[in-house]
Amino acid sequence: MILVITLLLVLYSILILAFIIGFYLQKEIILEQKSNPHTAFSIVIPFRNEEENLLALLKSIAQLNYPTHLFEILLIDDESTDQSVAIIKEFQNSHSLSLNPKILNNQRKTGSPKKDALCLAINKSKNEWILTTDADCIIPSNWLLLYEQQIQLSSASFIAGPVSFLEGSNYFLDAFQKLDFLSLQGATIGSFGLRKPFMCNGANLAFKKSEFIKHSGYTGNTEIASGDDLFLMQKFIQDNTEKVAYLKSKEAIVQTQQQKSWSALFEQRKRWAAKSSAYKNWFGILVSWLVFLANLAFIVALFYPKTYYFLILKIIVDFILIAQAALFLKQKNVLKSYLWCALGYPLFTLVIVLSSQFSHYTWKKRIFKK
Repeated sequence: MILVITLLLVLYSILILAFIIGFYLQKEIILEQKSNPHTAFSIVIPFRNEEENLLALLKSIAQLNYPTHLFEILLIDDESTDQSVAIIKEFQNSHSLSLNPKILNNQRKTGSPKKDALCLAINKSKNEWILTTDADCIIPSNWLLLYEQQIQLSSASFIAGPVSFLEGSNYFLDAFQKLDFLSLQGATIGSFGLRKPFMCNGANLAFKKSEFIKHSGYTGNTEIASGDDLFLMQKFIQDNTEKVAYLKSKEAIVQTQQQKSWSALFEQRKRWAAKSSAYKNWFGILVSWLVFLANLAFIVALFYPKTYYFLILKIIVDFILIAQAALFLKQKNVLKSYLWCALGYPLFTLVIVLSSQFSHYTWKKRIFKK
């Protein structure tokens, strides 16, 4: 048993060290001032009952440092029952001369309402480059300028961008979510640096419409409610890995809301984990299994003092990766909570993984099966 535990923890630590190296290898992009951007974007945003968040999102879009004639905003209402639509219409009236966000009504066709909404908007979009984000996000002012720069300097047809959490009101919940998310962002950036991308986030994503159509969009995984970002990226990777890029820039960070309760966090992480069984990327499958087994080994190792050196090794390499992400995403203050989160995280991970594979989850007051 000790040998198995040791082997799993060592292999996991090697993986995280590789991500740490990849994080450094992924070049950070600095905005170059250009006077005449010319790439046109269609910003696609599905929403359902987001009355608390939509106005902040729309205000951030209104502050974009980009010619308004070069982007459109498509908001897809997924059967909202609150004041979301009214808030958008009020925003339309007050910004009629500069911005005119369009509201589309979602048309349910599959088991994934979000993918249905995205497909509807993409089909109706007028521009080649699609940008996706979520209704509970805040967009940085140079967002489009940075994507335009990346597009002009590379041959990419799929570009992922960084995401961070906004401040929460519950200290322990806030710290745990941030550190968990920082580990995901660190692994994401590290995997791109290694040229083995296996994760991305739909809150900050860009791709070519023509390539989306060429790859049949989300066809093949519409029975899974989430994963619109990940499964689409897998299709682009299978076609040509060199066309998949990462926009590593502090000025391109999209901020998103945290979950407001432990139960909501639990449901969100179950939703994220539920799609792992449908991975087709061998590296993503390897990482998923190794992370799961290493966290299981961590818990078992607590009963074997001879393995404590390897527990400490895991804690250290995890901290380095998270610290990298925290410094890049401007959230280094949360690092002071790392130790207690690191001790509780393995159990949290195991419960999430197991429950995601054998039970349903709730998303936007809808129940979905795995």
